[in-house]
Amino acid sequence: MRPQTEKPADQVMRFFTPDLFVRFNSSDDATADQANDEWETAIRAYRTHIDGLREQMPSQVRRLASLCLHDAEILASEQAVEPVFPPGPLEPFPSWTGVSILSVRQDHEVTSLIYVLWDRVRSHQSPEGWPFSRSRTHWLYDEIDIVSNRPGMFLHRVLLSDGAILEIPFVSALIHSFSLSESHEPDAARQSA
Repeated sequence: MRPQTEKPADQVMRFFTPDLFVRFNSSDDATADQANDEWETAIRAYRTHIDGLREQMPSQVRRLASLCLHDAEILASEQAVEPVFPPGPLEPFPSWTGVSILSVRQDHEVTSLIYVLWDRVRSHQSPEGWPFSRSRTHWLYDEIDIVSNRPGMFLHRVLLSDGAILEIPFVSALIHSFSLSESHEPDAARQSA
C-alpha cells in the first residue's frame, strides 16, 4: 500500500456540501427554502448513488453506509500508519499499513469506526466565514463512495459541525458500539475525578 499522491478535488463532499448546509440553515427564508429543495434533491441523489454501489460493497461497507450518526459528538480520532518494510532497489517506496479509529457518542451509546486505510486520512478545513460553533464538534452528514478504477477502495467523507470535512480512504471498516448505561455513568465520573 503506497500513499496516494494525487491532489483531492476542491469540492470534497459531493452531495451534502458545506455551502448547502449553510444556506439550508440561513435566517433568510427565501434562501433556506431554496436550499431545502436542493437538500431534498441531494438526499434523493445520494440514495440513488448508494443503491447503485451496493453490489460492489462488502457487507461491512454496506453496514457503514446505512449507519446514521447525525449529531453524534466526536470523542476521539486517531490514525496509525506504520511502514511494513524499508524501500529497496525494486520498491522505491516503503509499503505501509494504516488504521484509523473515529469514536463518537450519540445519546447513551459510543460507536467506534475502525478503518483499514489505503491512504492517510485527510482533514479539510472549514470554509472561510463558517457561521456555526467550532466547539464540541459533532457529526453532521456523511457520504460513502467507491474510488473509480480501484476496485475495493472506498472513501468516507464526513461533514463536521465546525465546517471541517474528514476524508477517510479505506478498504475495510469495523463498527463497534456499546451502551453507556445510566447506572455506570456516575461511577465513571467518580473514577475520573
